[in-house]
Amino acid sequence: MMAILLLASTLLAGDPQDTAAKTSEGRLTRQQVEAQIQSHLDKLPGHTGMLWTELTDEGPVVQYGRNEQDRFAVGSTFKLFILGALADEVNASRRRLDDTMLLDARWFGPPASELSTWPLGSPITLNTLALKMISISDNTATDHLLHLLGRRRVERQLAVMGHQSPEWNRPLLFTREMAMIRDKAAAGREEQYAKLDEAGRRKFLAELTGTPDYENLDFDTRAFNVAEWFARPTDMARALDWLRRHTEKDQPAALLRDVMAVETKLEYDREQWPHVGFKGGSEDRLIAGNWLLRHRNGRWYTFHLYWNSPDEDVTVEAMGQALQAIFSLIEKQLAANETQN
Repeated sequence: MMAILLLASTLLAGDPQDTAAKTSEGRLTRQQVEAQIQSHLDKLPGHTGMLWTELTDEGPVVQYGRNEQDRFAVGSTFKLFILGALADEVNASRRRLDDTMLLDARWFGPPASELSTWPLGSPITLNTLALKMISISDNTATDHLLHLLGRRRVERQLAVMGHQSPEWNRPLLFTREMAMIRDKAAAGREEQYAKLDEAGRRKFLAELTGTPDYENLDFDTRAFNVAEWFARPTDMARALDWLRRHTEKDQPAALLRDVMAVETKLEYDREQWPHVGFKGGSEDRLIAGNWLLRHRNGRWYTFHLYWNSPDEDVTVEAMGQALQAIFSLIEKQLAANETQN
């Protein structure tokens, strides 16, 4: 399946007086909006990126963006590709959402993990695993699904869903593996992995067995360029569009769209936004957020906000302030555009 190309929106030059009139009514040019967005991003030290797209029949169209083509470490954002692979399998009748897996200690992921406290051998439906993986980012649910679907199967899904550099994530790491590689107590492990090519890394991971003592694991928060998951904001816009188109009401995987809407991490008016789905990722030095939104006007949008900070810890408070300020700014532009039209 060919990845849908991301379309760049075109700005038409108009009469300066007309532009000023529109501005006075609250309708700003793209450059003006992006300048205000940048002022909010400037408050976040490190590398930041932002993207807002409208979803069309041809794919996502960029409306506003800052560093949207840059590579970012995105944490648990990668779980959207596991969700996509599951949706693909369910829609093709190869699996059902009410199929079950037995909880297995071999696939316990790092904290926080609700499922790791459940009795071993508990039967869990694939829908429940997906819900926990997305809504609370449960790493045990994630590693169970990744084991079931297969590493290489999910790696292929990245390209299917529009990731333009899937090689950044090969081999695709289990959350257990990521934590073990970045354990500072395992002397030399991180450095060894960083030097290997893809084939060497696959061999390394095949020999990285056992479940670590997560409570005593000394996690290297700075090493997100060594063992992590990576994407551009534009890659994730295409991925969310793919998920939207493969979780329609008449499709067997329809429930997986609702899985994304359980926890949104966004303050919004439900009358204005009848559907908001979310998956993000966070570590001490990075935060990423991805939203799939349907407006009351019937149009679909994606919103992405990324922050990588190699020199100091990120804060949820600062990210939240930037998030809400940028979202409010774009909401006002949508309202102004409706009034103008």
